[in-house]
Amino acid sequence: METEIVDLEKSERSVEILFTCESITKYFNSTTQVLEVGGVPTDYNHYAPIYDALQKSGCNYSISDFRGGEYQGDFVTYDFGDKKFDAIMFISSLEHFPQCTEGDLVFREAEDRKGYKKALSLLHEGGIIFLTVPFGKPVWQEYHQNYNWEKILELTEGSIIKEANTYSLDEENNKWVSTDPAKMEEILYTNRAYGVGCFVLEKG
Repeated sequence: METEIVDLEKSERSVEILFTCESITKYFNSTTQVLEVGGVPTDYNHYAPIYDALQKSGCNYSISDFRGGEYQGDFVTYDFGDKKFDAIMFISSLEHFPQCTEGDLVFREAEDRKGYKKALSLLHEGGIIFLTVPFGKPVWQEYHQNYNWEKILELTEGSIIKEANTYSLDEENNKWVSTDPAKMEEILYTNRAYGVGCFVLEKG
């Protein structure tokens, strides 16, 4: 990915959309079975480039989301039977797992790790996960978890990090800048995200 990304979306979506589209182009083809967890977007305009990239790849794309999709319900407890996938996408969704599907703001310890382990169980050997999360100070804030490098390693146990991209917001210059994770430890999500991490991980 680029070292600097213009903040066109005025949010972390500026990074996430670019990452997702580039990853789809790089990793998906007409035989790829893809599951996106939390794939019902709050803003379809954000997803237009992603849908375009998915269509161009020719992959078999489906959604697991408590709001809709082919597999509607709570991802952690949903019974997928014998279904397996080549790739699973968590685009700005896994950080909400501690409470999102319950409709409250109560933190549930390790729910995000349960979600990640469930994803690994649904992948073929050598399958991949795309993951984007708020990155910075490792704390729970209302509605989402923030991750630092240590928490990413804890979350993604059982997989190998193939690609890691961490960006911080340079608000004055309207751009996201590639930043060493060690220098992002004090970044907090306040009125908006100021740090984002984008990862490609392989089941190992």
